[in-house]
Formats: sequence, C-alpha cells, structure tokens
Amino acid sequence: MIKFFRKIRQHFLSEGKTGKYLKYAIGEIILVVIGILIALAINDAYNNAKNEAKIKVILTQIQEDIIADLIDSDRILGVYLRKDSTARHILNDRATIKNTWWELQPFDGYVNFSVHREGYKRLMDNLENLPQKYNDLLSKLNDMYVVTQEDISIANENLLARSDNSPFDRIYTNPEHAKHVMNNFTTDEAKRYILEDPFLKNRTIDYMQAYRNVVFTSNRFRVTATELYKQIDSLLAVTDSTLPESLEIHQSRTTLEPYLGDYTHIEGYEIFPTESSIKFENNLMYYERVRGKRYIYWLQDNYFFSIRGIIFRFYKNEKGQQLVEVSDGIRSETLIKN
Repeated sequence: MIKFFRKIRQHFLSEGKTGKYLKYAIGEIILVVIGILIALAINDAYNNAKNEAKIKVILTQIQEDIIADLIDSDRILGVYLRKDSTARHILNDRATIKNTWWELQPFDGYVNFSVHREGYKRLMDNLENLPQKYNDLLSKLNDMYVVTQEDISIANENLLARSDNSPFDRIYTNPEHAKHVMNNFTTDEAKRYILEDPFLKNRTIDYMQAYRNVVFTSNRFRVTATELYKQIDSLLAVTDSTLPESLEIHQSRTTLEPYLGDYTHIEGYEIFPTESSIKFENNLMYYERVRGKRYIYWLQDNYFFSIRGIIFRFYKNEKGQQLVEVSDGIRSETLIKN
C-alpha cells in the first residue's frame, strides 16, 4: 500500500505537477493522522471498557463486604438489645436470685465490631483506572473506611477494657469467689454474691456506656454503608436493589404511619422532652432535638434504632393505645401517643 501511494507521488513529480503532488501528500498525511486517531480511539475505548469491567468487579466485592459488615452490625445491635434489658433490671433493682447468672452480669462478655476492607483495598490499588464518575463514591468510601474505622477501633478498645473485669477485682477481696466460679455462679448463694456487690450498678453503667459507643460507631457505619451500597447499585445500573430485605433500614410511610404523631411521657427517665413528636420525611422517621433532627431506622419487627444507640420499641397496651419504649442502654422511658 505504501509503495502504491509512493508511485502516485513520483508520477506527479515526473510530470512536473508539483501542486498536485503537494496536495496529494498533504491529503495522505491527513489520512494517516485520521487512521492513527481512529486506532487510538478504538484502543482507548477498549481500555476504558476493560477498566470499567474491572472496577465493577471491585465495587461488587465492596458490596459483598458491606453485606458481611451489616450482618455483623445487626449482631452487635441484637446483643445490645439483650444487655439493655438486663442492665435496666439491675439499675432499677428488679434483679433477683431467680435470674440466671448472665442476667445478673450484663458487663460479662466482649463484642468486637470489625469491618471487611478487602474490596476497598483493591479499589485503592486501582485508582489510576477509576473513571471520574466514581469520584463522589470514592470520597464517601474513604470517609467510611478510614475516619469511621478509627472511631470503631477506639470504641472496641474501650469496651474490651471494661469487659468482665469485675470478677477478677474480687478474687483478692473475697475468699468465697473461687467456690462460686467453680459452680459457674448457678447457686442462690453465688447469685447473692453478685447482687451484693456494692459496685454492681457502677460496673453495669460503665460497661453499657462503653458498649453503647460500639453500637454508636456500628450504627453510623451501618447507615452510611447501606446508603453507599445503594449508590453502587445505581452506578452499576442495577434496577432492583440487591440488598437483602432483612438488612434494610428504611420502611414505607404506610408501614410507619401507626407510629407517627405526638407523644407524651408517662413513666421512666425523661430521655426526650415531656412532649415529643415522631415525624416522617424522605422515607425516614425522625424526632427533633435542639441540635436538629434525629433519624430513626428500622431494626426488626417493631424495634427501631438511632445512630446514637437509642432503641425504640413500639407496641400497644391492652386498651389499644400506641406506646413507645425508649432506652439508651442505661435509662428508659415510656411515652404514649396522644
């Protein structure tokens, strides 16, 4: 092909047609440039498609990591629900020797909230291939996996420092401690030993405050991760969300309608103002505080949670009146819908 075009140019020169020669040469150069540009465009399109496919695989892995983390966050909150009930029994002097030993020691045990980061690490290793349309997602992922992770680590360490240390404190002050350990605190005598601990309430409060901080960081991660999961769905053009329904934190207004309205405090500590309202906005329930709105997310059945570790249980009394029990892990109150 090159020889063919060269012969044409030589023919123009031999006949003294310099003008035609120059025009032809320029045209040939233009065609070559166009050919190169087309080849580059094809190559860029191929590389972009290849990069896009790679990023999609990584984002799908991040979604899988998020699912695992949401399940773990659900576990953390589930344990918190049980400990919340046990702690309030102790703090309100309702615990007796009829309770099991673990019901008398809510500060027994350590939970650790850990985050899967494999997909995020792969994304960080492929930033040069990341299309610009993912920049907003990247910024949010960085905040979730770096800033939030630091808070999670601190909360985990604080809870570990407060977990199950009270029995060891009494090893050197009560010679009967070993006997109770040997029978696994199952006898009435052993339970009295626990109940008579003058620092039982103090330890319970200290532990529950530390646990609530783990729940706070876990909840914050959960809400952010759920939003990012759906954002990835949108970027990947997924029409039907792949987030398991059991891990969903949003409910429709129709489902939430019975819980909306004005409430009045009737018993317990006043965590909320005497007159409080639960409202609905952007598919979320919320209540208002001096510093702004506090959103309430669905947990399971009639249980909801706020990021700050407050648990809401909606139920009806024997008269059919709508009530909500609110607990922060230490204090609780009951409000009735007006």
